[in-house]
Formats: sequence, C-alpha cells, structure tokens
Amino acid sequence: MLALAACTPERDQSELFAPQDVDLLVIDAVLLVGQEYPVIRLTRTLAPDVPFNQDSAGEVGAAITIKAMIDSVGMAMPYLDVPGEPGYYQPNSGGGFEILPETEYRLTVRSSRGENLTARTLTPARFSADEWLLLDPSGTTELRTLQTFADAGDSVFYRPENQLTYAEGLLEVRFTSGGAAAFAAVGYQLALFSIDLDSDYVIDPPFFEEDDFQDLARMGSSPALIADNGRVRLPWFSIYFQGRHVFKVYTIDLNWYDLVRSTPQTDGGLGFGGNVGETADRPIFRVEGGIGLFGSASVDSVGFFVLPAE
Repeated sequence: MLALAACTPERDQSELFAPQDVDLLVIDAVLLVGQEYPVIRLTRTLAPDVPFNQDSAGEVGAAITIKAMIDSVGMAMPYLDVPGEPGYYQPNSGGGFEILPETEYRLTVRSSRGENLTARTLTPARFSADEWLLLDPSGTTELRTLQTFADAGDSVFYRPENQLTYAEGLLEVRFTSGGAAAFAAVGYQLALFSIDLDSDYVIDPPFFEEDDFQDLARMGSSPALIADNGRVRLPWFSIYFQGRHVFKVYTIDLNWYDLVRSTPQTDGGLGFGGNVGETADRPIFRVEGGIGLFGSASVDSVGFFVLPAE
C-alpha cells in the first residue's frame, strides 16, 4: 500500500516525483487492539529510475519508540533492528504486551542522520461481530449462522455451517449499527485471504487467458466503508479460489481511514490500490517528518471453506 512506483509511461517522471519526494522516510506500522506490538517497517523513497528492493530502501540504525499514553503517563516500547532484515524493527520485549483499546499511542523515529518522524493514533474500542450469516440469493432469508474461531478454533473451516458453495447465497456480517463511531473508530475496511496457496480456481471466465489467472491475488481489501446500518456483505466476485478463506472486518482509526480513502482505487473486487501519481491528489499521510501509515484498528474474523459450483 505504501510502495512508491513510477506510473503510466505516457507521463513525464518530473510530474510524478518532485525532488522533495525522494529520500523521504516511510513508516509502515499498524497497531491491532488485543494483539501484541507489531514488527514495523521503515524505508526511504527512492528516485524513479532506481528499482525498489528492501536492501536499498530499508532504513537501518534508527531509534524508534511507541509510547502508550495511559493516565497521561507514557509507557514506552522501544524498538530494535531485526538482524539481517534492513528496514524492519521489532519490539524490545519478551512479548505479552497487548495493544489497548481507546488509547493514544505516539510514534517517534530518529534516523541515523538525525531526522525526526512522528505520528499518533487513537485506537478503536474492541470490535466483535454479532453474527456471520449465509443468506439466500435474494438476501431476505437467513439460511444458517456460520461458526466462528471462538466457537471452533481452526476447525471452523471444516464445520458444515462454514462450507460455502461458490456463488450460492450471500455472506453477511452483522454488528452494532450507528457507524464506526459506535466502536470509537472512523470507518470500516474488509479484507479477504485465500490461505490454501495451492488450491484450484472456482472461476473460469471464457475471456481469460492463462496469464490472467496468474495475476489473480489471494488477498484483497475494500475501500473504506461507513456501514451505518451495521451490515456488510462479501461479494462473490472477490473470490477466485477454492479452499480455506479468512474474512476480516476492521474498525479503523482516522489515519488508516484517510490513507485508504485517498489512495487510487481499483475498478472492482475487494482490492484497492494504484500508484502515487495516478491522480492529481497526494494520499493523506498523517505523519510528520515523512510519509506512510501509523494507524490502528480492531478486527474480528471468520473462516470458511469454498467449494466449487456443482
């Protein structure tokens, strides 16, 4: 999402990359409520004629701290370089420290050159879906309720309720209505993951060439959503593969929401994407001293198994 790349060949590179957009610090860090402090990535933007790779773009030797503001007192988590992985940093702890709901977190980065990058996020409340339902094709009748990870753990994929025949019925998630503000968030985002990497396709469009199949992604995400009525549905046109899938619903903070809504969109599916420079507007980076994302979210998920259409 944060990769900077050249765009259409018809456009002059000087239109896409001003000199001040080269050699910028880029932060990629997302805090998830109830989960441990994440590994984060710190890189630099490169000139448009320099191929991107982690070794050349990764920023090493930076001093990084994430501070949780609890009762106006900052509880600091220092970060250290991940050995052998330039640009990646891990929390300096033995684990067990979870990201708290409805808490302000502050990021500070000081590069080896003395540059300062800062950002802050306010985490959403804990989020849990009320129901994951399979509806009839019209969307008016409930056929069954899916089992959750809380109900069945990793065996949820093989429960009869979670066996979904491709393009039969509608998968709907229901949660508290009133918008994301009900969870102290700004918006929602959906994400879908096909986790059986060798599974076959469930689609076979007559106009597809072999290369078209190779380009199909096993993961994708939606634009930022409002979902005031407390319901979202997973479109079948976002599913390409048989086998196990994980469907996640995120409640997202302002930083995450602004970046997603200001990033060029794809034409369909669950995906969003595009390259910096494809629109006239610059994505919204709520970061001082650089660009990127320091955001937070709360998430709930369900697992299911996709069977080919009969």
